[in-house]
Amino acid sequence: MGLDRRTFLQQAGLALFTWGATEAGISSLGNHNRLTALLKYQQTLAQPTNRKLALLIGINQYTAQDHLAGCLMDVELQKELLIHRFGFNASDILTLSDRQATRENIETAFLEHLTQQAQPDDVVVFHFSGYGGQVKMPLASKEETLETTEIARDGFRLANSLIPVDGLSSTKKNLIANSILQETLLVLAQTLSTPKCTFVLDTSFNQTPRSKHGSFQVRSLSATADSPGSQELAFLAQLQHDFADKGLKPSKRSLSLPGIVLSAAHDNQVAVERHWDGFSAGLFTQALTQHLWQITPSSKVQVAIGRTAETVEQVMGRRQEPTLNNPDKSAIAYYFGLSDAPNAAGIISKVDKNNRAEIKLLGLPANVINSYGVNSCFNLVPSAENSAPLQVKSKAGLIAKVEPLALIEPLKIGQLVQESIRMLNRNLSLKLALDADLNRVERVDATSALANIPAINSAVVAKEQNADCVIGKVFSTLEPVTTNSDKNNQPFAYGLYTAGGDLIGETMGAEEEAVKVAIDRLQPQFNNLLAAKWLELTSNEFSSLIKASATLLTPEIKSPLWQRSTLVALDTLPSPKKKLFADTAIEAANNLPIIAKGTEIRINLGNTDDRQLYTLILGTDSHCNIYALYTPAQSTTVDGVVQLEEMAIAPQGELVLPPPEDSWKWKVSESPGINTLYVVLSVQPFSKTLKAFANQQNFKLDQPQVLNVTNPITVVNALMQDLHNNSSVETKLLPNEDVYAFDVNSWATLKFVYEVTNNEQ
Repeated sequence: MGLDRRTFLQQAGLALFTWGATEAGISSLGNHNRLTALLKYQQTLAQPTNRKLALLIGINQYTAQDHLAGCLMDVELQKELLIHRFGFNASDILTLSDRQATRENIETAFLEHLTQQAQPDDVVVFHFSGYGGQVKMPLASKEETLETTEIARDGFRLANSLIPVDGLSSTKKNLIANSILQETLLVLAQTLSTPKCTFVLDTSFNQTPRSKHGSFQVRSLSATADSPGSQELAFLAQLQHDFADKGLKPSKRSLSLPGIVLSAAHDNQVAVERHWDGFSAGLFTQALTQHLWQITPSSKVQVAIGRTAETVEQVMGRRQEPTLNNPDKSAIAYYFGLSDAPNAAGIISKVDKNNRAEIKLLGLPANVINSYGVNSCFNLVPSAENSAPLQVKSKAGLIAKVEPLALIEPLKIGQLVQESIRMLNRNLSLKLALDADLNRVERVDATSALANIPAINSAVVAKEQNADCVIGKVFSTLEPVTTNSDKNNQPFAYGLYTAGGDLIGETMGAEEEAVKVAIDRLQPQFNNLLAAKWLELTSNEFSSLIKASATLLTPEIKSPLWQRSTLVALDTLPSPKKKLFADTAIEAANNLPIIAKGTEIRINLGNTDDRQLYTLILGTDSHCNIYALYTPAQSTTVDGVVQLEEMAIAPQGELVLPPPEDSWKWKVSESPGINTLYVVLSVQPFSKTLKAFANQQNFKLDQPQVLNVTNPITVVNALMQDLHNNSSVETKLLPNEDVYAFDVNSWATLKFVYEVTNNEQ
């Protein structure tokens, strides 16, 4: 049951507003005249105060649907970001969660907290995390039938809606929606007096069959509501009528929300949430907030959504593509205006009397948080006098408990921190999810077989726990399999899926293969996935103190394809640009760069540091194969033996690979799909890694080549050891010999994520 209006306002912390509304004579009015009275009261407010207002909604505990797990965490991530990164006052942020988030309460809160208070120069943020759905809306006239941009059929159109906690009810024959129509949200947005508004929607509306093999939970309902709720329609009609003086016509539907709209996915896609160790969150919200902790104040919103898309699409591929709907392409994310705001990996959330503290790790990638080791160190930012590193003593989910390594001034809640030493357990392994299609005998056999696979640590239940990949069945028929008996009669093979539910290329076995045999057959793929997991854990362009950049180029286009740099190097670089192998229409529709297979590319590495840097370039293709680019500057021979050549970049110098004058060409992978390129830089040579390369039979010391890494675990372990040795972290900081310790002053990994298409150049 929803809260009554008075109780709702008390629990929401709007007592001051309630007093003001009562003084204006609003509280005694009936519902029919409430909106008109609010408009009149709005005119009595003071002049613009440049306030920053936010309404954050997250719903896990639905009354009539399966519970979600990450929506309340989304709200927490967003709230911490707004307060500590974007300067919002906590008192100006209203959150509605679970039972509070009824349809009536959400719409009331929008009017009274946002519309009522926002002035022309104020900033407004609206965030919704929860289920989305669709509802059948009757077409009122032939004119509407012609005008509608939504799917129209049999006298109705399908309208998107946000599902509140009381969003659905059912009769014997029909499913009735009590949801917030997207049209209602559009009209509510038009009531705001400020154009500086941002809408973040971590939900989806897609009802088409979705992958059953991923390790995630979808945030869209699978059933279509037969009709909208009468109260919602009445509210929408009254809203359109009362705000007609703002230019809205009751008979017309707005085409888009004003300001910036950041959506987790396109309308025909799914938005998902993931389980990590110790916390769950929307894949989109976690990635978005993490990148917003790291971007510079002047960064355009396209930068934030582009980097968010990289993170999301690395997991989900084209199943989920975050979108930006914003007519102003020069807009700053959340209208950020602080030029001196530092980027941060986390924030101090608690301090005890002994100066021990808790840090919320909000600015680190989720996969890095998952593997972050005890004894890692952070520094205060900006640095304070007599400061000392804060060392991690324990970690649970997003919370790390830290202690200063020396006597320092008392720590304060709200202080920002950035990582200085990253420690990772050497015994890293994969978690494999067993798909729901596997029966009990298959699960037992699979678990038994995994005991002999070094790369796998444990088997978990798909969708319920964090997993790196999923083993499941691939049915040979394209016809939908609807019942268990149908599944039992369908021929199938075992295959390996990504966490996002995509079948990994070349992992499908033969029909009638035993699951134990399949797991043994997939061991090379497990090794590749573990190597890729290690490479991901080295990414640190947001915290590295090495001044370096990398630009991808192609002879066909004079401008750079796109550029990456460490944040400390940004002052010495031109603004990053991203160019796609596509026309303007395709560029606007895609977030990831698209490159046709077979395209010739080069990479330009810039060193604006005062130290010589050494580099390795590795990548993963859509089949999860690992490859390395090796282009020796020159070959040397000692006693008739060709020597390994390090790829080095002089201080204030550049290195182009392969050199333009070289006859050898580097071409994009032939495997269509999501690819990732890692540019690893260090202040010392990668001696162990190059020796690991040399142990491969297909490695040629004196020739440039794209090397297919056939011993990925050996190579990656050597790379980790090189980074560890090159960091030279003090022994007293190391808990034991079972960790790698990386100093941000000694290494940087720049990452490019792109999609390879079948259209050959």
